Amino acid sequence: MRLLSAVFTGVIIFLWLPLVLTLRKGLSLEGVDRLLANHDLLSSLQQSLLLAGASAVIATAMGTLTALALPRLSKAWRGRFETLLLVPLLLPEIALGLALLVWFVKIGANFGWGTLIAGHVGFSFTYATLVMKANIESLDRSLIDAARDLGAPNRAVFRHALLPQLLPGLIASFATAFALSLDDFLISFFIKGMDQVTLPIKIFSMLRLSVGVEIYTLSLFLCGISILGVLVSQLCFKKNRSRS
Repeated sequence: MRLLSAVFTGVIIFLWLPLVLTLRKGLSLEGVDRLLANHDLLSSLQQSLLLAGASAVIATAMGTLTALALPRLSKAWRGRFETLLLVPLLLPEIALGLALLVWFVKIGANFGWGTLIAGHVGFSFTYATLVMKANIESLDRSLIDAARDLGAPNRAVFRHALLPQLLPGLIASFATAFALSLDDFLISFFIKGMDQVTLPIKIFSMLRLSVGVEIYTLSLFLCGISILGVLVSQLCFKKNRSRS
C-alpha cells in the first residue's frame, strides 16, 4: 500500500508541477501586457474559441439526438452502431486527419471554416454521444410518466421533467467537445484553409523560436476556462440531484 501511495503521489506531482510552473510565470503584468499586445495570438485565440463553440454546439445536438434514438433501435442494430461509435476513439489522430484531408480533396471541398467545423464535429461527435448516452440511461422516467399522467402537455413535460435531467449531460457533453476542439492540432493542421490559424497551430509556430511569457499567461487563462467548466458541470449535476 505504501508503494501504491508513493506512486500515486508521484503521478499527481508530475501532473500538477507544470501547472504550478505556469501559474508562477503566468501571473505577471508583463505576461498580460505582452499577451494583449500580441494581436496575432489573440486573433488565433478568437478563431479557436469560435471554432470550438460552433463544433461543440453541433456535436452536442447531434450526440443528444443519437443517444435518444439508440434505445429505439433493435438490439443487433444498436450493437453495430455503438461499435461504429468507438472507431474514432481507436484511430490515431494523424490517421483521422489524413482521412479527412483525402475525403475533402476527393469531394472538391474548399478548405476553410466549413472543413474545420465538419472535421471537429466528426471527432467530437463520438464523445458527445457517449456522454449523453450515459446520461439518458440514468434518467428517472417515473418523473416523465408522472407529468404525463397529470395531464401536462409535451412542452411542459420536456421543460420540467426531461430537460432538468438532461442538463448536466448537455453541459458535460458541450464541455468535452469544446475542450477537444480547442486543444486539437493535427486534424486542424490538415484541413484548415489559408486564412485559418487556430491557437494550437499558432503556439506551435511560436515555440519553434522561443517560449514567451505571454504563452504562460495564455495557458493560465485556458486552465481557468477548463476549471470553470468543470465547476459549472458539477453545480448543475448537484442541483439536478437535489431536485430529484
